Amino acid sequence: MSSEEQWLDEDAGPIVPAYLLTRGRTVPASKAIDLIAVVITKGGLAPPMGLGPEHLIIMQMCTRPTRLVDVAAELNLPIGVVRVLVGDLHAQDLVQVELPPPAPDARVLLEVITGLKAL
Repeated sequence: MSSEEQWLDEDAGPIVPAYLLTRGRTVPASKAIDLIAVVITKGGLAPPMGLGPEHLIIMQMCTRPTRLVDVAAELNLPIGVVRVLVGDLHAQDLVQVELPPPAPDARVLLEVITGLKAL
């Protein structure tokens, strides 16, 4: 890309490539974060210095429990990018990440289906 070229969206202005938001990282800093995990901001909205605008938006969005996929949809960012950003916030203890309960055992589900068919 020459110095005269710019990545622009006519309505939104300059476009920041997703890999710049995560500094090229593809794995969350704190732990693997499930796509349907629930994210909740901890301790108010007074974040430390050095957070990017996307981090701040996520903290504002998650003052109420919000699923990671909903955050990604609202920000119109790839889910992998949002996982890394939420991982940054979790590593700094700024958000709580609640993992979904484990899926039921397949045997139990088959027993339920068999019971329903018997009705």
